Order: sequence, then C-alpha cells, then structure tokens
Amino acid sequence: MRGVRVLTCSSIPTRVARTPYDPGLVEQTSAPVRDLTDSDQNEAVLAVAGGAAGDHGPAVAAEAAAVARSRERLAAVPGPVHVTVVWAMYGETGRIVPRSEHPHGEDFVRAKVRQLDWLVADLPGVTWSIVACDDGCPDEPSSAEVMAGIVAAEGYPATGHRGVRVITLADVLAGGAAISPEFATLTSPDQSRKGGSILAALHAAVTADVPGRHVVAYTDADLSANLAQLGSLIAPIVTGENTVAALGQRYGLADAVLVKPGGPSTEPHSTGDKPDKLIVLFRHYVRALLIPALAHVLDTQAGFKAFDAGALRPVLAEMTSFNETFDVELLIHLAQRYGAESLAVEPIVFTEDFAATNFPSVDPGARHLAMVRQVVDLYDRFVAPVTPVSGEAAELLELLRTLDLDGYVRLIERLRAEDAGDPTLFDRRWPVAHLRAIG
Repeated sequence: MRGVRVLTCSSIPTRVARTPYDPGLVEQTSAPVRDLTDSDQNEAVLAVAGGAAGDHGPAVAAEAAAVARSRERLAAVPGPVHVTVVWAMYGETGRIVPRSEHPHGEDFVRAKVRQLDWLVADLPGVTWSIVACDDGCPDEPSSAEVMAGIVAAEGYPATGHRGVRVITLADVLAGGAAISPEFATLTSPDQSRKGGSILAALHAAVTADVPGRHVVAYTDADLSANLAQLGSLIAPIVTGENTVAALGQRYGLADAVLVKPGGPSTEPHSTGDKPDKLIVLFRHYVRALLIPALAHVLDTQAGFKAFDAGALRPVLAEMTSFNETFDVELLIHLAQRYGAESLAVEPIVFTEDFAATNFPSVDPGARHLAMVRQVVDLYDRFVAPVTPVSGEAAELLELLRTLDLDGYVRLIERLRAEDAGDPTLFDRRWPVAHLRAIG
C-alpha cells in the first residue's frame, strides 16, 4: 500500500548470529511448546539471543532471534531515549507469582524487568520505567497489592531509570484526573474493561518528566510478548520522519511468529490453519472497508504497541472507549491526526497464553458478531463524520446494519464452505452482492 511503511525484521541488516530457527520449517517440528511459566526457558531466550549455545527448541529460537534483532536495532538509535512500559491488571494474582506458588505463575514482574534490563544493558543512552494499573482486581490481595509487595521486595525505585510504579484505576478516578471528557464520566472501575486502566497508565506515563526522547508502550500483563523485542518498536519511532506509533503484529506479516500450543507458526499457517480463520478474515474485511486508514494494520488488538509520547498526549484526551474497542479507537485518532502512514507495523514473536485466559469459541456466535458491530459503531462515531464511506463500502455498511445473529452465523458457515483451496488471507475481499446472495 502506497504511503504505508511496513517494517520487517528481514529488512534490517544484522550482525547478530542467527539462531537455529527456520520459519519455513516450524510447522514440521515436534519440539515442546513454549512454556511461559518456565523461568529457565524464559532465561534461555535471552541467553541464546546473546550468543549462548544450546538447543531449546524452535519456539525459544524464534523468540531469541527476534530479541537479538531488537537489541541491535535499539543500539543504532541515537539517544537519549526513555521507554515507559504500561500494562493493565485484573485477576493476575496467579500469573504474577512464580510457578512454585501457582500453577499458572509466570513471575511476570521480575521477568519483564529482566527483559528490559537485558535490552538496554551497556546502552548508556537508553533508560526504562514501568507503570502498571489495577483495573479493579477483585482478588484478595489484589493484583496491585501483590505487585506492590514484589516491587518492595526487589527494591525497585519508584521513579527514574528502572522505576516501577503500581497505580489503581480506583485511585485515579477518585483523584479526578483530567484525562478525557469521557474518562471523567467513569465513577467505578466496574465501567472499565481494561481500556480505562490502560488509559490511566498511559496518561501517567506521558505526563512524567523523563530525559530525552520519550516512547510509551503498552503490553499485556503476561509474558506473551517478550519486552526485549521493544527495540524493534522504538527504532522506527525515533528514527522515522513521520512515525508516531509502531504496532506489533502477531500474524499477517511474513516475519511474524505466532507460538501456538503445538509450537511456532508463520503465515500462511498462523492464520490459514486457524479454525476461526473466516471469522478473523471477515472482521478484518469489515474494518478495512469501513476504516480504510487502518487497512494495513492486520492485528489491531495485539497487546504490544509503542508510541511517541508527545504525539500520544493529545490523542488520549479524545478517548471514549474503555472496553475491547480501546485499541482501534486509539489508532483511528492517531491516523486522523497524523496520517495512516504514521502507523508503522512490526512483526513480533507472540506466544498464545491459554492458561488463565478466556477465548471466544472458534464457532461463529454472539461475541464474534459483537466485534463486527463494534467496528460499525467506531465507524459511526469517528469515521463517518469526517470521511463517510461510499460505493462498495457503503453497501457493506447497509448489509451489516441489518445482520442479525442467525444471518451472521449462516454467512460465516457458507464462507467456510467456499473456502477450500483459497490461499488469500488478509487481502481477501468479497463482493457485497455475493454476501447478500449467500447470507
């Protein structure tokens, strides 16, 4: 797509020795699954990325290769640069502790600190900090309380380089933070579904006084995306002429690696082999036609994004969504303010963490239709007043407005029936007349 820069790992010269990982062969291996609760395996990623020998399986090798490229790219960035990493927490008291204390324990606070320390080691111009926000965690003790105990036990400073802070959405709301007009209407964390706490943490990050160029990133609380990959997001923001955001992509790009329960996978397998492939592709088709500025962002809701802090600050004041649509609304505002070309996409290695997460069914249902309707709602609120669709996109919009659950299920099932032998993934576009005919 003209005007949109797609940055891939393979386009970056590297002096780092490649780990024994061949993306073309990952589907043929029977190596063990990447275990995010295994501290030895987590450490092996960094060791292999640093040049240590050892065969830890293709998932570790893929992650190590991405981490090594990330560090090399960051080393070439002119400093000073400070990166603040934020994440939301809700019901994370199991994953936040080591596996010795909980079967799903990832010890993710210490692990994330270790990843960031490894990334910036011996790079004097690069510093980092963390802000985590509790989204109203009901556990006793709460995620915030458990994390605060870890911070105290490890002696992490509250501010500056290696600063680790824990805030709660409840405290931010009680304090009346002037983040956005819609945010001011929230009266309880119960009205947030992750988006409110991410917004609160981002605001805390962009308003902090830090040295040099400031990049703010948000991720998931778990270890699905290794933070040592952040160099690959920081580099295009700091060195690009008009790049205000770098968006990690778990699939859809040639160098993206999605580590599934059975091992690492690349395209066309990452998406092509998914049992819910048509659900994913149809949703992207809807998004690409109704929100064309985001058509090149195949994975809009991956929890691994970075932003120029100065560019992000005014956009936070426009935010109205605090649920699953948070990511997409944020990208719409950025694209409208700075242009679609300001959003770079970066392939990452991402490990699916099924242990303590609820995923929708792979069969079409109400939750999937709700996601499509959310895209329509975002179009109505933010795109239509500025650049209303026409032609084929307008016909699709008319179809979607009358699509009920039975019609949606029937449509996806018939698209599946037609799918045999079609290798097209995110470029797939169906004529609306055909959708009406089979729906």
